[in-house]
Amino acid sequence: MYFMLPPKKGLFMISIVIPTLNEEGNIIRLLERIDQSCKRSHIPYEVIIVDDHSTDRTLSLVRKKKNRFHVKIYSKKGEKGKAFSLLEGFTHASGEIIGFIDADLQYPPEAINEMYEILQERKVDIVVANRNESQLVWYRRIFSKTFNFIFVKVLHHIPCDAQSGLKLFRKEILEQITIHPRPWSFDLEFLVKALDAGFLLSTIPITFSPRTKGISKIHLFSDSLQIAREAIKLKLKKRQPIQNSSHNGFHYKGKEFTHYSSLPFYELALTHFTRWQKTTILLIFCTISLFILLNWHVTLIIFIATITVLYFVDLVCNTLLVSLSFLVSPILHISSTRTKKTFDYPIYTIFCPLYKESEIVGQFIEAMQNLDYPQEKLDIMLLLEENDPETIEQISMMHLPENFSIHIVPHSFPKTKPKALNYALEKARGEYAVIYDAEDIPDPDQLKKAIIAFQTMDKSVVCIQAKLNYYNAKQNLLTRLFTAEYAVWFELILTGLQYLQAPIPLGGTSNHFKLNDLKKLSGWDPFNVTEDADLGMRIAKRGYHTAIIDSYTLEEANCKLKNWRNQRARWMKGYMQTYFVHMRNPKDFFGKGFFLFQLMIGGKVFATLANLAMWIMTSIYIIDRGSLHNFIHTLFPGPILYIAVITFVFGNFLYLYSYTLGLVKRGQWDLIPFTLLVPFYWFFMSIACLQACKEFIFNLHHWNKTKHGLYLQTSQHVALQQYPLTHSQ
Repeated sequence: MYFMLPPKKGLFMISIVIPTLNEEGNIIRLLERIDQSCKRSHIPYEVIIVDDHSTDRTLSLVRKKKNRFHVKIYSKKGEKGKAFSLLEGFTHASGEIIGFIDADLQYPPEAINEMYEILQERKVDIVVANRNESQLVWYRRIFSKTFNFIFVKVLHHIPCDAQSGLKLFRKEILEQITIHPRPWSFDLEFLVKALDAGFLLSTIPITFSPRTKGISKIHLFSDSLQIAREAIKLKLKKRQPIQNSSHNGFHYKGKEFTHYSSLPFYELALTHFTRWQKTTILLIFCTISLFILLNWHVTLIIFIATITVLYFVDLVCNTLLVSLSFLVSPILHISSTRTKKTFDYPIYTIFCPLYKESEIVGQFIEAMQNLDYPQEKLDIMLLLEENDPETIEQISMMHLPENFSIHIVPHSFPKTKPKALNYALEKARGEYAVIYDAEDIPDPDQLKKAIIAFQTMDKSVVCIQAKLNYYNAKQNLLTRLFTAEYAVWFELILTGLQYLQAPIPLGGTSNHFKLNDLKKLSGWDPFNVTEDADLGMRIAKRGYHTAIIDSYTLEEANCKLKNWRNQRARWMKGYMQTYFVHMRNPKDFFGKGFFLFQLMIGGKVFATLANLAMWIMTSIYIIDRGSLHNFIHTLFPGPILYIAVITFVFGNFLYLYSYTLGLVKRGQWDLIPFTLLVPFYWFFMSIACLQACKEFIFNLHHWNKTKHGLYLQTSQHVALQQYPLTHSQ
């Protein structure tokens, strides 16, 4: 009579799948060894045999012993091949751990115990038996090692013997991934997708024995060719993100992301390009390369002509936008009389993402308390990062007003501001919401103006953008030029865009929303490092609009060149992300929206890069009077030369003049003389754009943190004294 020792408490059940095809000489001995091994360690187990239409006594022998060895027997229903037998067997498995082993006794079933113990410790999710093939003939050893090195380690970076016929893994893996194998190509696809999904792998060494009974089912060269072909196809196939069980995140290429966003993957800046975008870029590159080989001089003329025409179109467009800002006044002006009227104010949520901002948080508290809005109706959320203990400690020691709440965003990737905002979005209590950065000082009545604007304007307006300005404009030359740039953007360009009801790239702060509208928009793209510009495009694509109000938020202008360059590189990289994300389906934009999107997002980056080349060429043309001078002449035939001259003369005049107009609109007269130095500012913008290109390629989601508080250290010290610490430091 068969007697099995009771399993130890807390041990997982293991289901061992054995695909069989004419294995009458091996199967019973394999079952005996599995049974002895599992009984020795008190492991609860079941064996699932999926027979692939055997013509010998394999099934009849197993049926006689099935009760003794806890065997479930299934005749193959699907296609022939080991891979399909395994998939069929997995559907019948009831254990928390699943294993499979070939039936030919080349793999020692005693190794299952050690592999099981590794999984039982819960430190890994897959255990693979790495084969020591020293007992095989020399040519097979060489072939096996070469194949595994090329198609497994080099091509897919998998650190194990992928084609090993003995593996154990957690059943939950099959719930996370989907396998579409060929008859002999299950293993590699399974491992690639499991590792992509974030599951961890370990290995143990085993001795791989030569087959002693029966005929091998593998045709070494033909089946290896099939596996190699599938390995290449798997590498070329676009790897999709795999949603995790919490639904707040996913795994992609083995890395875990928790993004707190409901945006579909297609709308996330998770990857650089889609397949059709890669193909288009490759075709353009190949076409240009071919033209260069055929006639490099004509190719260069066409290239410069294209840039010249784009410059001219940009000049015409900017002239139109500047003119519209004076001819009409689409900005909503709300008088102080209207903001002084009292009514039952709704709860207003203020998002303030903080990361390494301990020096400046005191000023932010003071600015929020100066808001002309019932303090009990303010829901001010300080969003701190778990890996920023300095700021957490600083704020936890402060006596915060009751309307402030601290929310610590768990450490996860991506490490971006929009990820923190998405985390807070579901916790917000307000009817309205706004984003302020730590250094912001908004107009006291800005919240009231935003509410009145929403009540006044059409329901298609889902975002109210306040204007931005700097409180340290006169600190140095860089802050003066930075301030002049903001004056052009908010006083002229955005005003013209609003009149045209065009897509508006939002500023990173002082964006006001109705909270329900913001949730319908699915919040922010956590992978985009200029989440504001991306959200502005999404607003336009979904048929909504953004309005601008006559209220200002003061910020701190970057006063150090390196800090400014890193910030500008992040902005430029974000524009690149925004452009390629929203060009994944170009038909989403129609009419003038599509044209202005090309010009304001894609064209802005392209022109900033092209400026460097054109400036170098112009400088050489002016300085050199020899062969280079004459050669540059040949690059500008007739009409292109006239367009280039008009663009160079009138374009530069208009751009410089627009800086003056923007400052005049803001009454910052004393900054006007410094606009003559704006070309030097443009040069450093191009340098930052080169940095952005490098980061876009090699460090897509890196967030260049802008250091704040460089100007406000004294005022911050005063503000902290108004909100004392709970105990002395």
